[in-house]
Amino acid sequence: MISLGEGNTPLVPSARIAPAFSFKLEFTNPTGSYKDRFIQRELAHLRTRPPFVLATSSGNTGASLAAYAARAALRCFICAHPEAPAGKLMQMRAHGSTVLRIPGFSVDAAITASVFAELEHWQQQYEVPLIVSAFRYCPVGMRGVEAIADELADAAPQHVFVPVGGGGLYVAVARGFARLGLPTKVHAVQPAGCPTVVAAWQQGLAKATPVSSQTRISGLSVPSDIDATLALEHLRSNGGLGLAVTDEEVWAAQDRLLREEGIFAEPAGAAALAGWLSATAQGLIDPAAAAVCLVTGHGAKDAASLEAAAARTPSPLVAASDLGAYFDHA
Repeated sequence: MISLGEGNTPLVPSARIAPAFSFKLEFTNPTGSYKDRFIQRELAHLRTRPPFVLATSSGNTGASLAAYAARAALRCFICAHPEAPAGKLMQMRAHGSTVLRIPGFSVDAAITASVFAELEHWQQQYEVPLIVSAFRYCPVGMRGVEAIADELADAAPQHVFVPVGGGGLYVAVARGFARLGLPTKVHAVQPAGCPTVVAAWQQGLAKATPVSSQTRISGLSVPSDIDATLALEHLRSNGGLGLAVTDEEVWAAQDRLLREEGIFAEPAGAAALAGWLSATAQGLIDPAAAAVCLVTGHGAKDAASLEAAAARTPSPLVAASDLGAYFDHA
């Protein structure tokens, strides 16, 4: 078993936003995201040692795979789009993985589809695993993510809010609660600029439709139908809500986590809170109901968003001789 101590992440009650509200801090996994649950399970079930592993990633899957591949002494090639946050790309490279940055990947559906087609060709030619955090490609690994529901079972939340990119995380959490027989409503929160699941849910469509992603929320920009249709099916069977939030709402939620809760989340990790805020503001969810938001990724992974958040707090240059006067008027 290749493990870095993933799982069993803390459930922290809200300090200021709502009394019946809690945060599942998935960013406390070893590499800073829930993807460690998936990668550990996926690598653990390999029956033979491949010459290398392939992966696609907008950031967190690649960062996690790079760390676990280093531990397992596996060569690793990761395809990412060039605008992935620098912190995530540095994580991958620092662990020794080769990162191929592909313009348009994870933004343009046609380019994304062509990249997947080429990777599937390599997978067959070299007999290596293609690691994608989706049930379509890696169902065994994704079943490891269902443990989130097991860890929340004792808390018995009425609602769980899940950020949606490709859809695999939503499917895993919804399946976990269904397996446990719990009536928890699992809600899908997705950027309005990349609404593959939520738009189909709102329009009553049977399948998710690929889009041209307009969101700037790293990790949730997945324009093609990887697990989106599967997530849509589980969303309907679970009875949850599909919630589209703007990038600005996500950044505002990130600010609230930082300033009101002391929680250091990247924007994608704040998307679930943005969904809860939207649902309660619209009267769709009782703000007094027991609810959990998944905080999926660590704030250090997206330095640009943290810089923007920090810029909203004053940082004056004050001479030592003026400190007394400054504090008198602060």
